[in-house]
Amino acid sequence: MLVGGISCDGAPGKPDEAERYQRPSAIMDFETLYGTRCSGCHGAEGRAGPARPLADPLYLELVNSKRVTLIVAEGIAGTTMPAFAKSLGGSLTEEQIDVLVEAMFSKWGDPKSKSIQSLPPYSEVDSQALGYSAGNPARGATAYGQFCGDCHGADGKGGVAGSVTDRSFLKLVSDQMLRTSVIAGRPDLGMPDWRMRSRERAMTPQEISDVVAWLAAQRPQVPRVDVADAAEGAIRGTRP
Repeated sequence: MLVGGISCDGAPGKPDEAERYQRPSAIMDFETLYGTRCSGCHGAEGRAGPARPLADPLYLELVNSKRVTLIVAEGIAGTTMPAFAKSLGGSLTEEQIDVLVEAMFSKWGDPKSKSIQSLPPYSEVDSQALGYSAGNPARGATAYGQFCGDCHGADGKGGVAGSVTDRSFLKLVSDQMLRTSVIAGRPDLGMPDWRMRSRERAMTPQEISDVVAWLAAQRPQVPRVDVADAAEGAIRGTRP
């Protein structure tokens, strides 16, 4: 329709399509979703953030898309990774989480990689299911000295690399996060993966479990307070 030679589509003041308001739940663009939810911790391009880089094919191969979807949706208890699923109080729909995860693997994964065939078990549960023993801190101390001490110090308090027994650090990370770091390494920090290419051999699945058990044993334990005793003490004006 033309009015005075001016089309409605060209009328002054009409908002640009790109500037139109979109409901948050309608946004399906990976760059927008990642930039507003993930980049602050994992880096603008999946690297160089304070948290683990996601633009790491080996890490994505180890964790796999199903686990990443679960992590994004439910978060990781006891760590700084929040739950993003709307059903758990987050801000993303299931469809948006799928968009995020699918794009991560298409952009940063390596579908041609063959290392998946030789990857150690992802979790301690997976490891024991394959017949390996539960992680043992005493054995872990020996394995730590062999594979990790040169960089992190004989006591884990730091050397050419940082401390891995720092109380604050261990309070912020889960056992699985420690295991994932041992297996996949931290290429952004110069930390090798479990294959330890500078060593004579790779770490075995048992040694990985043992090292993680030793690290977890360094974590400060929160004192357990019995609720009933605490309540009784409050009534009496004493502390348990």
